[in-house]
Amino acid sequence: MVFRQEYVIPGKAVFQSLRPLLYYTKKMKVQPRSIVDLSSLTETQVETLRIELGRRKDAITMQQALRTRKISGISRGSHYRVLRQARNNIKASLFTVAVAVRLGTVNLADVQKLVQSASTIPDELEPAKAAEVLGLASALAERIVMS
Repeated sequence: MVFRQEYVIPGKAVFQSLRPLLYYTKKMKVQPRSIVDLSSLTETQVETLRIELGRRKDAITMQQALRTRKISGISRGSHYRVLRQARNNIKASLFTVAVAVRLGTVNLADVQKLVQSASTIPDELEPAKAAEVLGLASALAERIVMS
């Protein structure tokens, strides 16, 4: 059974064909701007969750909710589809943490500390501060996994 396969680049032509891929891969890596960027939720899903919470508290009507979206005028069906996707992502994340705790790859107390700390990070931070704070949060999460 082969666990690792070594690749030998035969010549300059192969490297030349990989150059655009390497260029775009580097350009697409962006620094996280908010805690949302470190989560499994998309910006649209977070926006939809916020709007839905406001609607459920009777702070806004459904028509106002659909107009306040970044892409205004979406259909009610699209709103509920994105909401369902967001809820499914959250549910899957909760069960992922439960499995990780059961396996012993994370400590429940460490997860609780991370959640408490990360949930206090403001949504809007200046870019330099965001890089520092989110870098620390990411490093903390990295440290508690299988530590």
